[in-house]
Amino acid sequence: MTQDEIKNPDTIIYTVYGPANTLDPAYSYDTASGAIIFTVYENLVRWPYGIVDADQKDLTHSLAIDDLQPMLATEWEVSADGTEYRFKIRDGVSFHEGGTLTPSDVEYTFERGMLQDRHGGPQWMLIEPLTGFPVLWKLVEDTLGIDTNRGETIKDLTPEEQALVYYDWIDPAVEVEGDWVVFSLPGPYPPFLTILAHAGGWGAILDMEWVIEVGGWDGDPGNWAEWYNPGGGEAAEASELYDIANGTGAYKLVRWDVGVEVVYEAFDGYWGEPAKTPNVVVNKVQEWSDRLLAFKRGDADICQVDPQYLPQVIDVPGLVWQHHLPTLSMNPAGFFTSDLNVEGNDLVGSGKLAEDGIPSEFFNDAHCRRAFAYAFEYQTYIDEVLGEAGGYLTHGPVPKAFAWAYKDDPALYYSYDMEKATEEMKLCHEGQIWGTGFTMTLVYNEGNQTRRVISEILEKNIESMNPKFHIDVRGIPWSSYLDMLITTKLPLFVVGWL
Repeated sequence: MTQDEIKNPDTIIYTVYGPANTLDPAYSYDTASGAIIFTVYENLVRWPYGIVDADQKDLTHSLAIDDLQPMLATEWEVSADGTEYRFKIRDGVSFHEGGTLTPSDVEYTFERGMLQDRHGGPQWMLIEPLTGFPVLWKLVEDTLGIDTNRGETIKDLTPEEQALVYYDWIDPAVEVEGDWVVFSLPGPYPPFLTILAHAGGWGAILDMEWVIEVGGWDGDPGNWAEWYNPGGGEAAEASELYDIANGTGAYKLVRWDVGVEVVYEAFDGYWGEPAKTPNVVVNKVQEWSDRLLAFKRGDADICQVDPQYLPQVIDVPGLVWQHHLPTLSMNPAGFFTSDLNVEGNDLVGSGKLAEDGIPSEFFNDAHCRRAFAYAFEYQTYIDEVLGEAGGYLTHGPVPKAFAWAYKDDPALYYSYDMEKATEEMKLCHEGQIWGTGFTMTLVYNEGNQTRRVISEILEKNIESMNPKFHIDVRGIPWSSYLDMLITTKLPLFVVGWL
């Protein structure tokens, strides 16, 4: 298709099946949200990408720290002992709503994120290297010598208690020194630069004045608990930045019609190289047949394709297919939930050990987990679902690319073995499961056909063991999937590790 034949030459149209969950960089912990945030906002540093860096670097092997490129920081230094990271902040950068970037914006961004620390969110990746604690509520309990019931009572802290936590831990972790922002770590943490460069959202820099104007934390050390864990980690809309954005990127957000469409336009005041295309539209098109038709007709320039559908698109005229590139991604990766939340949870039936449900502790039993693991058809899935995209089996959520952490021991791998699956199932909960049976629902995010197939394979094979075993499969919206994951309502869930 030539430039003259392109239907919308001034607009890139991208069709996807998965809508975003939030536009708050500190809250975001999913790729759909991260895609919007990384388009609108910028980090201090970034990995090489696209034509911007292709003439200088082989982008298929850009994983070393030395490959990091400047973004909102023009230069950076790391102390010899790995406990201090210094970033010189770029001058003359404008936010989309009119503010000017300052080092104080950077300091505020990371302080706000750590103090917000919503349950199940990404802030542990900053709190841990900067304080030594895995989550904020543990830091609070250790500092104040109190029990917060896993953070549930943090909002009841007095102003004095909040200020003590802030001045002891949060304030000294990120400081401004002239044009520089300094991160001070209690000990070396080699992945820290990688965390700051990740496109997930947590490293995206905010305009402090704008966030305060729209109702965010005002910077007072004595009142931050009001913004802690918005929505209990299960209601993204509780954040003041849920559906609005104000970054420094080449594109600014025009609107986000939740679950329908995202519209961007090029930002005229961008500090770097201007965007090549004036407009970008990302549409939610759930059905694969509709996405494929739009792509073939030229109504969509980019199309989200699940692996099993690749044979339908790789021969489309003009398509260039890049595949088998190095990646640290683990997708899909499956997890069992122990201590299930059965209250108001229609995925667990009666919530009891009976044919019409499962109890909270169903997957606490290793025999139950092993039974499901043996009941999955791994090689069939790799060959028939991943197909042209390719894939390989691992024995846990650690990619083989992490050779220093991955133990390539054949004894650790599971394989499809219904005889072993049945043996394990007969041992579940001291044999009670085999006699009583159970009912559960496995869910996947709507439109994600690879995850649907995973659930259906388990449904077929588990039900074949015993007529008292019942599994339903259901597609639900991505935001609902994430909320149920965080509140431990999903008996078994499949996500991507990126």
